[in-house]
Amino acid sequence: MTARKIVVPVLALALACGVLAGAPARAQALKIGVFDAQRISEETAEGAKIKARLRKIQEDKQEELKKMQEELQKLQQEFVATAASLSEEKRKQLGIRIQRKQIELEAAQKSANQELQMEVEQAQAEWQQRVLRAVQEYGKANGYTLILPVEVIGYAAPTVDITDELIRAIDNPGGSTPRAAGGQ
Repeated sequence: MTARKIVVPVLALALACGVLAGAPARAQALKIGVFDAQRISEETAEGAKIKARLRKIQEDKQEELKKMQEELQKLQQEFVATAASLSEEKRKQLGIRIQRKQIELEAAQKSANQELQMEVEQAQAEWQQRVLRAVQEYGKANGYTLILPVEVIGYAAPTVDITDELIRAIDNPGGSTPRAAGGQ
């Protein structure tokens, strides 16, 4: 379990306890919401676009690597087929070409993995910020005291799940903020 997975629920619980303890004094109603970040990612149009973009990058990299692998296999087949009839010098040159292609392929594979990882990390960071902004805007507009991701809590009644509302808010950023259907 990561430190973040431990710290976030503890901080949320401390905040909720502080809010609960102070609520009677301020005569303020406590309104809590939860959301499923995975569902938001899967069910929003923006989340689907991000996944499609990353899938396209991955497919392009795989196609590029496949071509390089085919070139290498072609050279290896040529070597096997002609090795007996080639002079020592030609065999040596072909062997060196094969080794260079192998090195190029390995470097390209490493580079492709690193590039894809960087794209994924950047997309995740941007997406998390987008979801956080949507949660904050929705919470403020609808009078929520606390909104938590469902992944960090043990249980939440379905009536406090605002995932559907957040999906609509993210898919319709220019529209009016939908009013909470659930929440406490």
